Amino acid sequence: MSDKVFSKCGMRCDLCLIYRPNVKKEDRREEICKGYEKTTPGYHPNPKTIICDGCCSEKEGAILLDPTCRARKCVMEKGYIHCGYCEAYPCDIFPAELSQEELVQRIDVEKQWTWEDEKLMEAYNCKKYMDEFRRGEKRS
Repeated sequence: MSDKVFSKCGMRCDLCLIYRPNVKKEDRREEICKGYEKTTPGYHPNPKTIICDGCCSEKEGAILLDPTCRARKCVMEKGYIHCGYCEAYPCDIFPAELSQEELVQRIDVEKQWTWEDEKLMEAYNCKKYMDEFRRGEKRS
């Protein structure tokens, strides 16, 4: 049995610092919001109010980080659990991620954020997690 909780696009909710169950265990929203501000210029979330029930939540009135997510809508329309099951994976609406070279450029060269900040953002490596899922790997 796996403790992994995937979002519709393959993000790891179980690793996300704004995922409600994680906030209840240990509130690290202040930390992740600082990371968001560094890695997503112009995004300034309020650490006191930002929270997400996970896009797979069936709870009425669930709070989502991005209620307009195109990948979520597509997966739900196709009836899949997440993008990893789709024959068109990865498609043009799948969330884009930086390559290792781009990460090194932004962290080591441009000093836009740190490797510690990048570790905080680990939950959002959708392509990594979906590639692992599709290969059938059982790593955590």
